[in-house]
Amino acid sequence: MSRAARGVVAVLAVQTALVGVYWMVEQRRAPQGVSQQELSTASPQHLDGQAPPLSLRTRDGNRFVLRGVERPTLVHFWATWCPPCRAELPALLALPEDHPVDVVAVALDREWVDVDLFLGGRAPPAVFLGDPAEAERAMGVRSLPVTFLMQPETGLRLRFDGARDWSNSRFLSTWLQRF
Repeated sequence: MSRAARGVVAVLAVQTALVGVYWMVEQRRAPQGVSQQELSTASPQHLDGQAPPLSLRTRDGNRFVLRGVERPTLVHFWATWCPPCRAELPALLALPEDHPVDVVAVALDREWVDVDLFLGGRAPPAVFLGDPAEAERAMGVRSLPVTFLMQPETGLRLRFDGARDWSNSRFLSTWLQRF
Protein backbone atom coordinates (compact mmCIF):
# COMPACT_ATOMS: atom_id res chain seq x y z
CA MET A 1 0.00 0.00 0.00
CA SER A 2 1.42 3.39 -0.95
CA ARG A 3 2.08 6.11 1.57
CA ALA A 4 -0.78 8.26 0.17
CA ALA A 5 -3.23 5.35 0.45
CA ARG A 6 -2.19 4.71 4.06
CA GLY A 7 -2.76 8.41 4.79
CA VAL A 8 -6.26 8.29 3.30
CA VAL A 9 -7.08 5.14 5.29
CA ALA A 10 -5.78 6.78 8.48
CA VAL A 11 -7.89 9.91 7.92
CA LEU A 12 -11.00 7.80 7.24
CA ALA A 13 -10.36 5.74 10.38
CA VAL A 14 -10.07 8.90 12.51
CA GLN A 15 -13.25 10.35 10.99
CA THR A 16 -15.12 7.11 11.62
CA ALA A 17 -13.93 7.06 15.23
CA LEU A 18 -15.03 10.69 15.74
CA VAL A 19 -18.47 9.97 14.28
CA GLY A 20 -18.77 6.98 16.62
CA VAL A 21 -17.83 9.05 19.67
CA TYR A 22 -20.28 11.78 18.62
CA TRP A 23 -23.06 9.21 18.20
CA MET A 24 -22.37 7.73 21.66
CA VAL A 25 -22.44 11.18 23.29
CA GLU A 26 -25.70 12.10 21.59
CA GLN A 27 -27.28 8.78 22.61
CA ARG A 28 -26.46 9.55 26.23
CA ARG A 29 -27.87 13.05 25.86
CA ALA A 30 -31.11 11.81 24.31
CA PRO A 31 -34.11 12.27 26.59
CA GLN A 32 -34.94 9.08 28.43
CA GLY A 33 -37.85 10.56 30.35
CA VAL A 34 -37.75 12.46 33.57
CA SER A 35 -37.26 10.38 36.69
CA GLN A 36 -39.54 11.02 39.63
CA GLN A 37 -36.57 12.53 41.49
CA GLU A 38 -36.10 15.11 38.72
CA LEU A 39 -39.75 16.20 38.62
CA SER A 40 -40.64 19.18 40.71
CA THR A 41 -43.82 18.82 42.71
CA ALA A 42 -43.44 22.18 44.40
CA SER A 43 -46.28 24.63 43.97
CA PRO A 44 -45.52 27.36 41.48
CA GLN A 45 -44.72 30.83 42.71
CA HIS A 46 -47.61 33.25 42.24
CA LEU A 47 -46.65 36.41 40.38
CA ASP A 48 -48.48 39.63 39.72
CA GLY A 49 -47.23 42.04 37.13
CA GLN A 50 -46.24 42.67 33.59
CA ALA A 51 -43.30 40.81 32.14
CA PRO A 52 -40.42 42.99 31.00
CA PRO A 53 -39.75 42.93 27.25
CA LEU A 54 -37.58 39.99 26.29
CA SER A 55 -35.55 40.01 23.07
CA LEU A 56 -35.49 36.60 21.38
CA ARG A 57 -33.78 35.39 18.21
CA THR A 58 -35.94 33.67 15.61
CA ARG A 59 -34.80 30.75 13.48
CA ASP A 60 -34.21 33.03 10.49
CA GLY A 61 -31.93 35.32 12.54
CA ASN A 62 -34.41 38.12 13.19
CA ARG A 63 -35.21 39.57 16.61
CA PHE A 64 -38.60 39.11 18.23
CA VAL A 65 -39.48 41.07 21.37
CA LEU A 66 -41.90 39.30 23.69
CA ARG A 67 -43.86 41.98 25.52
CA GLY A 68 -47.39 40.74 26.04
CA VAL A 69 -49.53 37.85 24.92
CA GLU A 70 -52.94 37.52 23.25
CA ARG A 71 -53.91 34.32 25.07
CA PRO A 72 -52.48 32.26 27.96
CA THR A 73 -48.85 31.50 27.16
CA LEU A 74 -46.22 29.37 28.83
CA VAL A 75 -42.78 30.96 28.41
CA HIS A 76 -40.32 28.14 29.00
CA PHE A 77 -36.55 28.58 29.46
CA TRP A 78 -34.49 25.48 28.65
CA ALA A 79 -31.24 24.31 27.05
CA THR A 80 -30.13 21.29 25.07
CA TRP A 81 -27.40 20.52 27.63
CA CYS A 82 -29.94 20.32 30.50
CA PRO A 83 -31.18 16.68 30.89
CA PRO A 84 -34.48 17.53 32.69
CA CYS A 85 -35.16 20.23 30.07
CA ARG A 86 -34.59 17.79 27.24
CA ALA A 87 -36.92 15.24 28.77
CA GLU A 88 -39.86 17.57 29.47
CA LEU A 89 -39.77 19.68 26.28
CA PRO A 90 -41.70 17.36 23.92
CA ALA A 91 -44.75 17.21 26.22
CA LEU A 92 -44.61 20.96 26.78
CA LEU A 93 -44.47 21.73 23.04
CA ALA A 94 -47.47 19.41 22.53
CA LEU A 95 -49.72 21.28 25.01
CA PRO A 96 -51.33 23.62 22.43
CA GLU A 97 -52.72 20.57 20.61
CA ASP A 98 -55.11 19.84 23.51
CA HIS A 99 -55.26 23.08 25.50
CA PRO A 100 -56.00 26.71 24.61
CA VAL A 101 -52.50 27.83 25.48
CA ASP A 102 -49.47 28.96 23.51
CA VAL A 103 -45.91 27.91 24.26
CA VAL A 104 -42.80 29.99 23.74
CA ALA A 105 -39.75 27.78 24.31
CA VAL A 106 -36.62 29.88 24.83
CA ALA A 107 -33.45 27.86 24.31
CA LEU A 108 -30.50 29.34 26.19
CA ASP A 109 -28.04 27.72 23.80
CA ARG A 110 -25.47 29.69 21.81
CA GLU A 111 -26.39 28.51 18.33
CA TRP A 112 -29.32 27.07 16.41
CA VAL A 113 -27.28 24.05 15.33
CA ASP A 114 -27.52 22.54 18.85
CA VAL A 115 -31.26 23.18 19.06
CA ASP A 116 -31.93 21.83 15.57
CA LEU A 117 -29.84 18.74 16.28
CA PHE A 118 -31.77 18.03 19.49
CA LEU A 119 -35.15 18.60 17.82
CA GLY A 120 -34.27 16.28 14.96
CA GLY A 121 -34.10 18.79 12.16
CA ARG A 122 -35.45 22.29 12.19
CA ALA A 123 -36.85 23.90 15.33
CA PRO A 124 -40.62 24.55 15.28
CA PRO A 125 -41.89 28.18 15.25
CA ALA A 126 -42.54 28.09 19.02
CA VAL A 127 -38.79 27.77 19.73
CA PHE A 128 -36.53 30.80 20.02
CA LEU A 129 -32.96 31.46 21.13
CA GLY A 130 -32.49 33.66 24.16
CA ASP A 131 -29.56 35.28 25.89
CA PRO A 132 -28.86 33.74 29.33
CA ALA A 133 -27.76 37.10 30.79
CA GLU A 134 -30.94 38.82 29.59
CA ALA A 135 -33.10 35.93 30.85
CA GLU A 136 -31.54 36.31 34.29
CA ARG A 137 -31.80 40.10 34.31
CA ALA A 138 -35.35 40.33 32.95
CA MET A 139 -37.00 37.21 34.38
CA GLY A 140 -34.72 36.05 37.21
CA VAL A 141 -33.80 32.81 35.42
CA ARG A 142 -30.82 31.38 37.32
CA SER A 143 -31.43 27.65 36.88
CA LEU A 144 -33.15 25.51 34.29
CA PRO A 145 -35.80 24.62 33.46
CA VAL A 146 -38.16 27.40 34.49
CA THR A 147 -41.57 28.21 33.02
CA PHE A 148 -43.76 31.28 33.38
CA LEU A 149 -47.51 31.47 32.78
CA MET A 150 -48.45 34.78 31.17
CA GLN A 151 -52.06 35.94 30.80
CA PRO A 152 -53.24 38.58 28.32
CA GLU A 153 -54.61 41.18 30.73
CA THR A 154 -52.75 40.38 33.92
CA GLY A 155 -49.24 39.54 32.69
CA LEU A 156 -47.11 37.15 34.71
CA ARG A 157 -49.22 34.83 36.88
CA LEU A 158 -47.16 31.74 37.80
CA ARG A 159 -43.53 30.65 37.85
CA PHE A 160 -42.75 26.92 37.69
CA ASP A 161 -39.18 26.11 38.75
CA GLY A 162 -37.85 22.69 37.75
CA ALA A 163 -38.98 20.02 35.33
CA ARG A 164 -42.69 19.19 35.27
CA ASP A 165 -44.79 16.42 33.79
CA TRP A 166 -46.65 18.52 31.23
CA SER A 167 -48.66 15.46 30.12
CA ASN A 168 -50.10 14.79 33.60
CA SER A 169 -53.78 15.75 33.54
CA ARG A 170 -53.94 16.09 37.33
CA PHE A 171 -51.05 18.56 37.30
CA LEU A 172 -52.59 20.50 34.42
CA SER A 173 -56.03 20.69 36.03
CA THR A 174 -54.53 21.82 39.35
CA TRP A 175 -52.26 24.59 38.10
CA LEU A 176 -53.27 25.37 34.57
CA GLN A 177 -57.06 25.20 34.88
CA ARG A 178 -57.30 28.80 33.68
CA PHE A 179 -56.87 27.64 30.10
